[in-house]
Amino acid sequence: MGRSVRGRGSMLAVVLLVALALVGGFAPVGATGEGRVQDPLPPGDRAALDRWGGTATPADSAPTTSRAARNRCGKVLVKPNGRRWRCSFVDNFAGTQLNRDKWIVQQTHETGFYTGLTCYQDDPSTVAVGNGKLRVSVRKARREFSCRLPGGRFSTPYSGGMVGTRTKFSQTYGRWEVRAKFPTAKRVSGLHGGYWMYPFEQTYGPWPESGEIDVAEWWSKFPRRIIPSLHFDGRDRRVDSGRNCLVPKPTRFHTYRLLWTPKVMRFFVDGRQCFKRSWQPRLPQRAPQPFDHPFSFILHLGVGKAGGPHKVTDRTKVPATFVVDYAKAWR
Repeated sequence: MGRSVRGRGSMLAVVLLVALALVGGFAPVGATGEGRVQDPLPPGDRAALDRWGGTATPADSAPTTSRAARNRCGKVLVKPNGRRWRCSFVDNFAGTQLNRDKWIVQQTHETGFYTGLTCYQDDPSTVAVGNGKLRVSVRKARREFSCRLPGGRFSTPYSGGMVGTRTKFSQTYGRWEVRAKFPTAKRVSGLHGGYWMYPFEQTYGPWPESGEIDVAEWWSKFPRRIIPSLHFDGRDRRVDSGRNCLVPKPTRFHTYRLLWTPKVMRFFVDGRQCFKRSWQPRLPQRAPQPFDHPFSFILHLGVGKAGGPHKVTDRTKVPATFVVDYAKAWR
């Protein structure tokens, strides 16, 4: 997810948790020329993200549905080879609290990770569960507050929500799916969020060497466009980000799916494939590196920076909420 993140010290040297970091160069998005895909910050900007969660705990063509059986994820799905997908993770967000056995919450004061002007907090106003839905929100305080970092602080009026499964669930390859809706269809810059995936371990080195997968990155400046992307050493932003994943009504629920194999990643919106990519990493890596080790879910909503194409302004609609109906994975 191209993102704008800051960190401590020279905070363009703190890592962005899971596709939440954005900055750098831009590449055209879509044949209509709407927007540009924003690349994440330099590798150092992801260090804070890598500190989020600590160590991991252990935790598979368009499939058809078997009417005869169900599992934790719902109807049993069948792969093109006839084998069944095995449900490996599911959260339907029942109850009134986030299931801390499945998710961790990003907190800027602990990790030093933030995006744009967003201070991530573990608070009911930014992360909440109720009526079968997860709500991650961004809010604007009446006045600026001091957002603490492990090595400093910055002033902002914006607090945001981010949750992930790092240390709770991670997986290599498989089918990953989130059903969610975004907060607005109005074309006003400032909001940034979505569904992305980040490696549990920096197996091949700091970002982007160990990879990042953006399944449904969203910017309010172009609210009807979802941007899937692969981030790795050797990325070509002209071809490693999707340009044709359009959602006419983003404020309604849609399903965002990834089918990940050792050779190709396919991205779907409501069951329709809109992007497909086989990656070509820079030597000494060779495909399927760096996408051959476990990744985890990340869901978030925040704001952009004070300047640039996705800047947050007085016209940005806050408070705003990214609503998630479920998150599921199969292997």
